[in-house]
Amino acid sequence: MGLVWKTRRDPLLKESKMEITSIEIQPNDNTEAQIKATAEVILNGSLALRGIKILQGRYGLFLAFPGLQVGTPYRVFETLSMRFRMEMQSRVLESYRDCIQSPRPIFR
Repeated sequence: MGLVWKTRRDPLLKESKMEITSIEIQPNDNTEAQIKATAEVILNGSLALRGIKILQGRYGLFLAFPGLQVGTPYRVFETLSMRFRMEMQSRVLESYRDCIQSPRPIFR
């Protein structure tokens, strides 16, 4: 096993706030499926979080983040701040609800 290098945040560095600048929703055409849609979230106009699933659970809709491989305990990304996770979840679910309520364009 390799070495793990951890560093602490330098107190002299400015703290930057992550802001959600864009949300794209791709709804699932099968309305009976557990996966209702997938989402892409853009942070600060420079970081894309792709592959976020919007799932229907026992107690309502929730977000699931993509993992590296089946059976591994690691995720491609995860939120470390519960406040940011709740904000992201509410914004993505709000966008999803807006998306399914608006009529879809028909392309021929």
